[in-house]
Amino acid sequence: MTQHEWLIDEAVPPDVVAIEQIEHELNSNQRGGRESFRQPQAVPLAIRLQDIMILDTKKWFGDADIRLDALVVHGNATQGDGTSAYVPKTFRFPGIKDRDRLPTGENGLLIFYGNALHFLDIFITVSRDRKDTDDLATLLSQQLQSAELQRAVGTLVGLAVVLPQVSTITTAIGGASILGNFAYQILSKVTGDTIGLYRTSWLQYKDGFGIGRHPQGGSHKVRDLSFWYEIIQEDPEV
Repeated sequence: MTQHEWLIDEAVPPDVVAIEQIEHELNSNQRGGRESFRQPQAVPLAIRLQDIMILDTKKWFGDADIRLDALVVHGNATQGDGTSAYVPKTFRFPGIKDRDRLPTGENGLLIFYGNALHFLDIFITVSRDRKDTDDLATLLSQQLQSAELQRAVGTLVGLAVVLPQVSTITTAIGGASILGNFAYQILSKVTGDTIGLYRTSWLQYKDGFGIGRHPQGGSHKVRDLSFWYEIIQEDPEV
């Protein structure tokens, strides 16, 4: 799958400026010798989708059961386990009709709650839900031996060292993109009318993980669906 098949694609690979910023921040943590060394700190975040509305089910799904799959690659891997650096989630919504707002509760649909480090990649797909299909977490776990998934996950393992190199981070960002595309491909094989709805990538140093509302006003509207989302920094003391 190419990146152009995502209906909304806001993921931009790190450019020269972004790479220089990553390098500056990593180097600043090492100044003053071992005594003053500061390891880059993971940031507690929550990501919530809001006001998800199917505007015209006749065009996409008709009166159907809908599933929404989200994959968040947060970069905060534990040593030796690249799968710890991403969180897949699946949500199912039966009997959706035209202009229905998906029932996500008062606070929105929580697709991620945890610690992010170095970067944050978000992938969202929407599909016709078929009976007895596995959730995204199970689908990915069933494919862990595939060469493509091993390659993507392998890039995330290097993030677990005390002080990764800039090249380690940029390679992992590329791996996150491969992982998101791979998840889309798996879903397209087991669900009906899968739409690669949205993907984006936020850097810790350059973008501050994108904390805030997206878009800043209104909603993303594409084909027959609209939504907005927010990235919130959680208070670790609470």
